[in-house]
Formats: sequence, C-alpha cells, structure tokens
Amino acid sequence: VAAIGLADDLWSGPERGFRGHLRAGFTTGTLKLVGIPLVGLVRTRSLSGALLVGLAANALNQLDTRPGRALKAYLVAAVPLRGPLGAAVLLAPYDLREVVMLGDSGSNALGAMLGLSSVDRFTGKGRWIAIASLAALTALGERRSLGRLLESTPVLRGLDALGRRP
Repeated sequence: VAAIGLADDLWSGPERGFRGHLRAGFTTGTLKLVGIPLVGLVRTRSLSGALLVGLAANALNQLDTRPGRALKAYLVAAVPLRGPLGAAVLLAPYDLREVVMLGDSGSNALGAMLGLSSVDRFTGKGRWIAIASLAALTALGERRSLGRLLESTPVLRGLDALGRRP
C-alpha cells in the first residue's frame, strides 16, 4: 500500500477525488482505487475486508492536508482498534514540526493498517457499519473539503491545531 501511495506521490497529476481520477482514465489515483482494496482482498480474503482497507486508506489520505492531521486521526482510531502505534508515535513530532510529511505513501499505509485492524475487531453488522461510515466520509470528502470542515468547526479546529507550529 505504501508503494502504491508512493507512486501517487511521485507521478500524480492535477486530478482530485474519485470522480476526477475516473474521468481522467488511468491515473495514479485509479491505481490506488483498485490496488489498495485488492491488497485488502488478498490479505483478508473478504469483500468487506477489501472495502475497509480501501476506505480507511482513503479516509486518512483525505485528512493528510495539514501537518499532523492524519497522524492524530490515526492515533485516535488505532487505540480502540488495537492498531500498531509505533510508527505513528515516532513520526508525529516530525510531521507536526513540518520536518517530514506522510504524503500519500504514509497516509495510505496507515489507513490500510487501520482497515486491517478493523477487520480483526469488527464482524458482521459492526463491520458493515464501519464500511458505511467510511463510505459516507469519502462521499462527504468528494463534495466538500474535510480540511475546510475541520477548520470551520471550532472544537475540531482546536484539536487539529494541537502540537502544530503556529
């Protein structure tokens, strides 16, 4: 998943969102749209697992528009899902200080790990509720910038700014 994200970091065009990539034909975004769920399908051997991995990767990628934003979201979700914390904890201070950035490579990989952790934690109805929630978040992000939504909501704006350079 990180390699697929890296391809997007290195060779992406001006297209944004699922619709933009699908209209443009084969782009690095369509590679992610197909490739990341395929990784999830191979790893989990289930359609719901493929959807969770793909949608979680996309959700974190949509949030990775400001330093630390995707990592904070990852850490908040990873704790109850019992996802791996080490890499995110180590990267957070550097991302918040704008020394490094996750990019599509890091945000997609972390999101995919959340998706895999979700597959391990949720079964049946709970898994489909998680898929529906992530699909709704994706649809919202297609219509409106999630970053702008966070920045226009005072409580979320405050949490988003925590730890970031002024």
